[in-house]
Amino acid sequence: MNWADVLKAVIPIVVMCLAWLLGQVNSFSERLTKIEGQMPALITKEGIPTDSPISAERRAIFKEQLMAHINELQVKVRLLEEREKLGKK
Repeated sequence: MNWADVLKAVIPIVVMCLAWLLGQVNSFSERLTKIEGQMPALITKEGIPTDSPISAERRAIFKEQLMAHINELQVKVRLLEEREKLGKK
């Protein structure tokens, strides 16, 4: 067996492997582009961070709960102040 026969047998395999590798790189590039396109822009062009939709929704729910709790506390404080006024009279 001489080197010419070995090269004739190996070259098609190497070319096929390179073609497969280029196909995989292209596929990876397409997947990456798709993922990047689906990601929300978390930093504006001015460099200001923005909320993701999930984070903004959670923050809004938490803010509503916090405001409701603050209102309840304000009512309780008013009631205690009124009791204190009535108790002093």
